[in-house]
Amino acid sequence: MADKPRLGAHAALYLKPLLYGLERSESPFSVFIDLPAVVALKFSERPGELQGAFLSPIDYARHGGQYHIVPGICVSSSSPTSAIQLFIKQDRSNITTIAVDIRVTSEIILAKIVLTECFPNLPSDPRTLQFLPMLPDVDVMLKKADAALIINDSPVARPDPGIFSLDLVEEWNDLTGLPYVHGFWTARAEHLSTEELRALLAAKEQGASNLGLLSARLAPQFGISEEICLQYLTSFSYDMRGDEEASLTEFFRYSFYHGTIRDLPELNFFSLA
Repeated sequence: MADKPRLGAHAALYLKPLLYGLERSESPFSVFIDLPAVVALKFSERPGELQGAFLSPIDYARHGGQYHIVPGICVSSSSPTSAIQLFIKQDRSNITTIAVDIRVTSEIILAKIVLTECFPNLPSDPRTLQFLPMLPDVDVMLKKADAALIINDSPVARPDPGIFSLDLVEEWNDLTGLPYVHGFWTARAEHLSTEELRALLAAKEQGASNLGLLSARLAPQFGISEEICLQYLTSFSYDMRGDEEASLTEFFRYSFYHGTIRDLPELNFFSLA
């Protein structure tokens, strides 16, 4: 029997509806779970090791000519969920250093876009922003930098009222009027069959239709109540539609303008015809 196609994903709670049934023994796939940066690295540098991966927008953009996007599937959000938070020292009028969570990529670019586009008190030259990779500990990060970028895999308590924070998803929505796309399934054209693409779509449809069941199952794993888990999962959308595609195009445009990517990638979708 041939080996199952291997998918790379990460452990965030919001991703679980897309993995509905895919981690079971009868699934047509095997699933590899690791940090987003590790998954992106394995997928790009070891093409035979992962046949598909859940990638952030910037990880797709850097290799857009090589990858195709599975249509109809992504994770996006418009309202505050604490998934991407920027904590800022109260006494700072300008931000020149940002301590960043070493696990991520697109979120760092999102922070740069939001700060340079939405806050005129910053230096006009975005190159003056210095990013300091660190482990995600707000207190330690703010001792070494003006601001701290934190990515949360599940709901968290509200920040200390003594610390100013921005929800970057909310800021992106205010800037563009569009949801922020956290990631989507990608693969090289030859690595997933039409049947396998449809299996990913079926998993998404089942997961998005069973958020209550998923919440009951996942809440104990993440140390939260079933009610909070369900409220969190319903704050995200799992469909790739017009607004999500427009958001990706805008994100790539801003990334190109700010010198993060060299070219504007196209959105290359698999065909399910």
